[in-house]
Amino acid sequence: MSQDISIIYLQFFGLIALTGAFTWGLMAAPMRIAPKASSLFSISNICMFTAISLYFFRSDEISYVHWYLADFIFLVGFCLLHWGGQQLFKQKLSISSNLIILSLTTLTMLLFPPQKAYSMYLMIIASLGALCVFIMIVKDNYLAMRASLSITYSVLLSVPFFLAAMFFFIRAILLLMYSDNAELVDAFTSLKSPIILWLYISFILSINCILFGNALTRLVQKIHKLAKKDQLTGLWNRHALMTRLQLVDALWKRDKQQYSILIIDLDYFKKINDTYGHLAGDTAIQFVANSLKSSLREIDFICRYGGEEFLVVLPNTDSDKAYQVAEKIQIQIAQKTLKWQLHEITIQLSIGYATIEDNLSVEQLLQRADDAMYQAKQHGRNTISTLPPTTVTQ
Repeated sequence: MSQDISIIYLQFFGLIALTGAFTWGLMAAPMRIAPKASSLFSISNICMFTAISLYFFRSDEISYVHWYLADFIFLVGFCLLHWGGQQLFKQKLSISSNLIILSLTTLTMLLFPPQKAYSMYLMIIASLGALCVFIMIVKDNYLAMRASLSITYSVLLSVPFFLAAMFFFIRAILLLMYSDNAELVDAFTSLKSPIILWLYISFILSINCILFGNALTRLVQKIHKLAKKDQLTGLWNRHALMTRLQLVDALWKRDKQQYSILIIDLDYFKKINDTYGHLAGDTAIQFVANSLKSSLREIDFICRYGGEEFLVVLPNTDSDKAYQVAEKIQIQIAQKTLKWQLHEITIQLSIGYATIEDNLSVEQLLQRADDAMYQAKQHGRNTISTLPPTTVTQ
């Protein structure tokens, strides 16, 4: 393939990579869409273009830049892809694992001189390092997609990363099996083959398309989540509550897994607002919300029910245990004092609770808990109350 055509391929690759880098940069800074992940994706595109450019200018001469550095930059770009995906989906960063792969690959390559005569060995080592990184990317991307999509779509969205892993695997195998084929070795090491160049172009294009799709998926997930969250407390709102209640109630009907609900009202809330101002009232609501989060189990569902009221769904909890939970909440609140500016505000809660029974619907259960909460207020506030099992509000 002529030098001029090779340069055109390189320019085409650069156009895609640098456009991707610029677009991810816009998403990271002005648009603030997944800024950490977008920044990593942007730098990754720059790394891959830089590495390909260094590949292109390889020659018979010894060159640490065109051999060691080129493959090192390529691997760094792949690691940045991995970390960006983990940042995007709030997964645990595998920095140590990637750095181990990067270090082992680089140190192994240093055993061979950086020149064309040893290109087969250098490319095999680099291919195995890239293969390890992409196997990790495939796994993490599939798990991230599976959290919100079906198996089919999760697999489809992981295919480009899998194909990238297979490319590096096949490259290593071919170089190992046909080490005496100078034309094949030259095609992989110096990018003189249009097929290899098109593979790299397809790689950078498909990876960026999938990454944009992943970012869009994450953005939609975040919007859906925010639509079900209370802005002041970060707790779930009533819309999310009904979804969760229907799920828990379905388990009750199917497996007889009894559940209870608590309705919690902040006592003397109007007095707090009138005395200290509405900002103090908001702080009091946040104070109770944080206390509830620290008092309850991970499987318990807490929502802001409205105004100064909170509702807690307690799966696998009978009436006696529900009372114990309510008592624990009151004790923990009593042990704390809300500090507002130069004032200390005592927080008290009235709690009503109800436990599901065979003759109750979800709506009736909510009404019973609400009636029990008002009963607690009538009994002097800062108390816990429930209705007798035989009392059903129609």
